[in-house]
Amino acid sequence: MRFTTTIWRHQSLQKLKHKPRIHALGATKIRIYCFSTSISSSRLYNAHNLFDKNPDRNLENYTSLLFGFSHDGRTQEATRLFLNIHRSGSELDCSIFSSVLKVSATLCDELLGRQLHCQCVKFGFLDDVSVGTSLVDTYMKGSNFNDGRNVFEEMKERNVVTWTTLISGYARNSSNEEVLTLFMRMQEEGTQPNSFTFAAALGVLAVEGAGGRGMQAHTVVVKNGLDKTIPVSNALINLYLKCGNVGKARVLFDKTEVKSVVTWNSMISGYAANGLDSEALRMFYAMRLNHVRLSESSFASVIKLCANFKELKFTEQLHCSVVKYGFLFDQNIRTALMVAYGKCSAMLDALSLFKESGFLGNVVSWTAMISGFLQNDGKEEAVDLFREMKRKGVRPNEFTYSVILTALPVMSPSEVHAEIVKTNYERSSTVGTALLDAYVKLGEVDEAAKVFSGIEDKDIVAWSAMLAGYAQTGEIEAAIKMFRELTKGRMKPNEFTLSSILNVCAATTASSGQGKQFHGFAVKSSVDSSLCVSSALLTMYAKKGDIESAEEVFKRQRERDLVSWNSMISGYAQHGQAMKALDVFKEMKKQKVRMDGVTFIGVFAACTHAGLVEEGEKYFDIMVRENKITPTKEHNSCMVDLYSRAGQLEKAMKVIENMPYQAGSTIWRTVLGACRVHKKTELGRLVAEKIIEMKPEDSAAYVLLSNMYAESGDWQERAKVRKLMDERKVKKEAGYSWIEVKNKTYAFLAGDRSHPLRDQIYMKLEDLSARLKDLGYEPDTSYVLQDIDDELKEAVLAQHSERLAIAFGLIATPKGSPLLIIKNLRVCGDCHVVIKLIAKIEEREIVVRDTNRFHHFSSDGVCSCGDFW
Repeated sequence: MRFTTTIWRHQSLQKLKHKPRIHALGATKIRIYCFSTSISSSRLYNAHNLFDKNPDRNLENYTSLLFGFSHDGRTQEATRLFLNIHRSGSELDCSIFSSVLKVSATLCDELLGRQLHCQCVKFGFLDDVSVGTSLVDTYMKGSNFNDGRNVFEEMKERNVVTWTTLISGYARNSSNEEVLTLFMRMQEEGTQPNSFTFAAALGVLAVEGAGGRGMQAHTVVVKNGLDKTIPVSNALINLYLKCGNVGKARVLFDKTEVKSVVTWNSMISGYAANGLDSEALRMFYAMRLNHVRLSESSFASVIKLCANFKELKFTEQLHCSVVKYGFLFDQNIRTALMVAYGKCSAMLDALSLFKESGFLGNVVSWTAMISGFLQNDGKEEAVDLFREMKRKGVRPNEFTYSVILTALPVMSPSEVHAEIVKTNYERSSTVGTALLDAYVKLGEVDEAAKVFSGIEDKDIVAWSAMLAGYAQTGEIEAAIKMFRELTKGRMKPNEFTLSSILNVCAATTASSGQGKQFHGFAVKSSVDSSLCVSSALLTMYAKKGDIESAEEVFKRQRERDLVSWNSMISGYAQHGQAMKALDVFKEMKKQKVRMDGVTFIGVFAACTHAGLVEEGEKYFDIMVRENKITPTKEHNSCMVDLYSRAGQLEKAMKVIENMPYQAGSTIWRTVLGACRVHKKTELGRLVAEKIIEMKPEDSAAYVLLSNMYAESGDWQERAKVRKLMDERKVKKEAGYSWIEVKNKTYAFLAGDRSHPLRDQIYMKLEDLSARLKDLGYEPDTSYVLQDIDDELKEAVLAQHSERLAIAFGLIATPKGSPLLIIKNLRVCGDCHVVIKLIAKIEEREIVVRDTNRFHHFSSDGVCSCGDFW
C-alpha cells in the first residue's frame, strides 16, 4: 500500500518547479527504497546516498531511512542515525521511537532501551500502541520480564501484536505457564490471537508434551481459520512430533499446501527425535526432489542422521554441499560434521575441519572433538585437546567435564575435581554423576559417595551410578540402604537401578532372600522382562546357587543379549551341569549369536569341571579357527586348569611354555594344586618356589607346599616352610563358612565356639558322627596337615567350618528344607564325603559353594560334581 502511494506521489511531482522537484523526488525515492516490500542492501545504499545529498532532511526522510535500517537489521547505522536526529534538534515522533526501539530489541541493549523509555515518557509517546509494543519487545528480548510486563500493564491500548510480543517473550524464555495464562487472558479481554500468537502457544504445549491441550488448541485454530497459515501449520506439526504423535504430524504435513523450509526441517528433526532415522532420511530426499532450498537447519539435522547411521560417504557428500551453499562457517553445521566424522571413525577429517577454524570454535565444537577422540580410543589426544582448550580461554561446560571424566586412566578425576567445584558444576546431576562414576571405576567409592551427596537434584542416573559403585565394591548394606532411600522419595527406580541392586545381591555374602525381594519389586514395577534386569536376575540366581530359577529366567527371556547366553553357560558350568552348558553353547551357535572370549571361558569351565579334556581341546580349536578369537591369558589359564585337574600335567606345562607372555602366579597356583592332588611333589616344589619368588606375600603357595610335605610325611620340610612364613610374616587365610537363616547370615570358623547355640551345634555334630560311622564312614586324616595323633586329627576334621555351618542349619531350619553354605576356601575331600552322607541321612539338599564351584548334594547322597571336585 505504501509503495503504491509513493509511486503516485512521484508522478504528481512532474508539475512542480525544478528545485523543489529534485528535493521532493529525492524524498520520494528514499521512501520507495526504504518501504519496498523486499529491501535489498543495494536499495538501502541508494536510499542512504540520496539522503546524504538531500539538503531538505525533514522528519519524514529521517523516519523512512531509520525504518529501512531497522528492517534490514543494520542496527549500528540505525542507532547512529537516531543519535544524529536527536542532536540536530529535529522534532521526534512515534514512528521514529518505534523504529529505534526495534533496533534496541535486536541489540538486546538494556541501557539503550531504558534511555529510550525515559525519552518516550518525556515526550508522552507511551500512549502510542506501536511505541509501547516496541518497548515491551525491547525488555522481553533482554530477559527483563518485570519491566516488560509493567510497560504492558500500563498501556492504555493494546493490539494483537502487543499481546503476541509479550507472549513470545515469555515463550522464548520457557515461562510456559505464563504464556498459557496470557493466551487465555487476551481472549477474555476481547483480543483475538493471530497466527503468530497461536504459534507461540503451540510451541509451549510442544515443549510440555501436552498432547491433550494441544489438540484443544488445534480445534481453536481451525475454528479461527488459521490452521492454513505457515507459522501455525509449522507449530502444529512440531507439537504433534514432540508429543510422539508422528502419524498426526505427517497427516498435517501432507495437507499443508505451502510448505516452507521450516516445515520440512520440522519433519526431519521430528522423525529423528522419535527414533525414526530412516523416515527422516526419506523426508530429506523428498525435500530435495521438491527443490526446496536447504537451510542451515536442514544440513545440521541430516548430518546428525549420518552420525547415527555412521555413513561416512554421505557425510562427505553433505560436506561438499555445505561448502557449495556457503554454510561451512556456520558453527552448528561445522560441529555436526565433526561429530559425524568422529562417529564414522574419521578423526583425521574431523581434526582437519577443526583446524580450518583456527581452533577458534566455541565450547560445543571443542567438546565434540574431545568426545570424538574418546569414542575412537584416543584418550591421550582427548586430554591434550582439553588442556589446549583451556589454554585458548574456552571455558568447559558441563558436557565437556562429563566427557573428559571418561578418559581414565589418562586423566584422573582428581585432576578436574577442583575445577568442577570452582565452577559449581559438581552440584549438576550430569557432571556429578560422571565424576562419581569415574571415582567408582578407580575403586574410590568413599569419594564417589561424597560427590553423590553434593548433587542438588539427583536424577535416576545418579542413583543408579552410585548403586553400581556399591555393587562393584561389594558394599551390600550401603547399596540396600540407598535403594530404600530411593524408593521412599519421589524418584522411581528404573530397569538400570534394579539391575544394579540385583548385581549387589549376587555377592557371596548377600542374602538370597533380598535378591528374591528385588525380583518381586521388578515384577511389580513391570520391568522384570527388561533385558538388563532379566540378565541381572539370571546372573544373581546362578551365583546364589539357585540354578533352577536362573534357568527359568533364561527360558522366559523374550530377547537375549550376549550377557544372558554367557551367564547361562557359566552358571551351568559352575553348578556341575556341563552338558547343559554345552547345549546352550550349541544353541547359541545355531542361532548365529556372535560369541566373545567370555563365552569360551564358560565353555572351558564346563569341560574342566566335568573332566572333558577332548571336548575342551575341540572348543579351543573352534574359538581360534572359526571365531578368530586370539587366546588371552584367561583362556590359556582355563586350558592349564583343564589339563591339571585331569592329571595331564605335561600338557599343562606345554601350554605354559607356548604362551606368548610369562605365566602369572594364578596359573602356577593351579599347577601347584594339581601337583598336590596327583602327588607330584618334586614338580610341586619347583612350582611353589616360582610362585614364592613372584609373590612372596602370597600365602597360597606356602600353604600348598606345606600341605604336600605333610601328606608325604616330610614334617621337617613342612616345618621349614612354616618357619619361612613366620619370618616373612605371611598369614594363612582362615577358612570361613557362611549360612543364611531367616535373612540373617552366620559365619563359622573351624573349631568355632562363639555362636550362642554352640552346645546344640556340637551335640548335633556328635549325633551325625555316630550315624556316619554306622554307615561305614572312616575319617580320611590325610586332610589334617598337622603332626598330631589320629584321634586329634579326627576331632579337627569334625570341626571344619562347613560342618559347623551345616549342623547349625539342620537345627535352625525346618526339616527337609535345603541348605546353602558358602566357603572361602576349597572343600576338603573328607568333608565332601561327609556332606554327601549327611544329605542322605537328613534327606535334605545341601548346596556348598567353595572357591572353585557349586556342589549340589542331593538327598540320595550324590554330588553334582561327580566327585571331580
